[in-house]
Amino acid sequence: MVRTSLIAFCLAISLIGCAGDPAPPASPEPEPAAAPETPPEESAIPGAERFPATVLRPGDCIEPLPTTFDVTVVPCDVPHSAEFATMYILPEGPYPEAEMARLVEEGCTPRMRIKESRMDEVGVWGLGPGRDHWPRYRTVYCMAVPVDGQKLTGRVIK
Repeated sequence: MVRTSLIAFCLAISLIGCAGDPAPPASPEPEPAAAPETPPEESAIPGAERFPATVLRPGDCIEPLPTTFDVTVVPCDVPHSAEFATMYILPEGPYPEAEMARLVEEGCTPRMRIKESRMDEVGVWGLGPGRDHWPRYRTVYCMAVPVDGQKLTGRVIK
């Protein structure tokens, strides 16, 4: 009888041990961080940072010329494709596809403050909304670009 009680006691203790908190499962190996999605030509410029165009400030230098509303801001002392000057809102109405270049020039030029000594070097370029974003987005980001197709070095905006 003592033996049966001892076996029952050991069995109960072992069952209680099984019902307690189980050992934590082994944590899976963390996955390696994804490589940044920065094209090589952008990451080669020290100090380059990628931002949405909505946070640009006058005097921000950009390389390369953006094709989307994500832009790479670089130090102005390195060769760059454009310098952000200002922005403005296109008027309401139907999408101005045929008139976009004229609207960019007429809207940006009087708002841009180009240094007098650099006036002959730069023209106007605008990053504006496409048809698929119209009319929700109507902002044009006005940029000074070199007229000779080369790169700018230094600031051109006052």
